[in-house]
Amino acid sequence: MRRLPGVRFRTPDPPPDAASVLRHFRDRPGLYVHIPFCRSLCPFCPYNKVRYHGGLAADYGTALQRELDAYLVAGAEPFTSLYVGGGTPTLCPELVERIARRVTVTGERAIEVLPSHLNDPMASRLLAAGFDAVSLGVQSFDPEVLRHLRRPTTATQNREAVARAVGRFRCVDVDLLFDTAFDRPEVLLTDLATCFAMGADQVSTYPLMRFGYTPFGKRPHQPRREHRLLREATDLAAAHGYERRSVWTFNRVGGPTYSSITRAAYLGVGAGAASSAGTWFLVDHFGLAPYLAAVDAGRLPIARLAQLSPSAAGAYRLFWQLYTGAVPTGFVARGPGGERLLTAALHLGRAAGWLASTPDGLHLTAGGYDRYHDVERAVTYRLIEPLWAELMAEHGSGDASSPEPAATQYGS
Repeated sequence: MRRLPGVRFRTPDPPPDAASVLRHFRDRPGLYVHIPFCRSLCPFCPYNKVRYHGGLAADYGTALQRELDAYLVAGAEPFTSLYVGGGTPTLCPELVERIARRVTVTGERAIEVLPSHLNDPMASRLLAAGFDAVSLGVQSFDPEVLRHLRRPTTATQNREAVARAVGRFRCVDVDLLFDTAFDRPEVLLTDLATCFAMGADQVSTYPLMRFGYTPFGKRPHQPRREHRLLREATDLAAAHGYERRSVWTFNRVGGPTYSSITRAAYLGVGAGAASSAGTWFLVDHFGLAPYLAAVDAGRLPIARLAQLSPSAAGAYRLFWQLYTGAVPTGFVARGPGGERLLTAALHLGRAAGWLASTPDGLHLTAGGYDRYHDVERAVTYRLIEPLWAELMAEHGSGDASSPEPAATQYGS
């Protein structure tokens, strides 16, 4: 599928240094850290990951800290937030602890956790390292759905993890997946009710994105069925004291929000991590071999760079702001540029009935949420999938479900 107009990635040669990257940030960034290791590789997952091996993980941890140190020496701190994702970050708890204790963070410290890993000792370690928010990759409590997704956890483990996390962490997010190509997507509503009853602070309900390079492959979506399901989820949430706080998330009224993607500025480190720095968007190598080689040579492991015009940067910022369901007053004027374009877009949104005025700005209507749901999918398939497919080829096979050949030096 063709790329989005106005967004062109190139291979920087040589890649920029840390000081050059940081100069493009208008505000202090959040920090994203990617740890790509998994014991088993879920066939639906499009994210950058490889099978875990201790030797490879040790080498990766050394390189990851060197990449981070390059930014720290250049003055990246303090970060506004820390988010550790993967992969399965809790396969490398010592690395996670070292990074968490190495950086200065003024806001939340969040980490993705495989439910079967969240026993009492792991929860205590994460809390001691300063993490106050966890995102549990539950996906479902239904055994049939878990088999369909080939998840390495059971419904019982998922429930136990939620029960163990609620009340211990400031914010507990539970990730759920729904797939309208599956026979029973309405199980999402049952899963949602379970999360609400257990007291989760936030529930993220993601439609399964079908990337062509994953074993699940391409399959048609059913937008109207998805819209209906999410509207039913909104009604169910309201009946349990929750509110729709973004396109795909439901939060306890008055409770905290957990998000890795709605920050205007973030710095990414690790194989497969991305950085959003105003008019620069950068992506690190996905393959561990080129990632390690770049760091070993004293370079930042940046594989792709897109230089955005002020209008494109403003549109990107508006896109993720709309994900939250609201555009605050003064949003356009605070951005990097493209004021006319953004003002026109918001005017058209109001005229179409997708945006409505509030005392604090604008918010998405029910129809607006439906439209954004569709637009987000288009952006995913036109921008993210082609870029990630190119970089997945660094693994050697181009198949995200297979470890790269370079890892074989460490054994099986």
